[in-house]
Amino acid sequence: ALEYYDKCLKISEELGNKKGIAAIYNNIGIIYWEQGNYEQALEYHSKSLKIKEEIGNKRGMASSYNNIGVIYRMQGNYEQALMYYNKSLKIKEEIGDKNGMANTLGNIGIIYKEQGNYEQALEYFDKSFKIQEEIGNKKGMGNVLGNIGHIYRKQGNYKQALEYLDKSLKLGEEIGNKS
Repeated sequence: ALEYYDKCLKISEELGNKKGIAAIYNNIGIIYWEQGNYEQALEYHSKSLKIKEEIGNKRGMASSYNNIGVIYRMQGNYEQALMYYNKSLKIKEEIGDKNGMANTLGNIGIIYKEQGNYEQALEYFDKSFKIQEEIGNKKGMGNVLGNIGHIYRKQGNYKQALEYLDKSLKLGEEIGNKS
């Protein structure tokens, strides 16, 4: 896949297609992220972000900030991850991207969950769930319910954990989600 992106990149550069170049850098960043090569992933997401800032692509900037936040979270650098997630969230709120807001709120919740700050995690998951419900995103709702269930399990509240995990499972079955 990297070979083909390299060819696409050369063509986009010849055409001066900055939006295309930014998208290709983003996709290359995702490939490196999926391979666990976080340094390369950060490099390409940062290149993508720089171009999106130059051309004023707010939606793209929000996406890049979120992607960079995910990489920092995967590295355990929660402070940096939160900084990038908050930048992403601010733009998503400005442009009214409810789906993006819900996803980023969920990502922030995951950080607090991983840090053991369950109260704060639950606050963010609750905000995310309300938006997911409002826009009818059952997959997103199921993911959030699953995260809430895991928190209750970690707290030893097995009855509530089972309740949330069961709701998550039911939503997943409704939409045919096998994960």
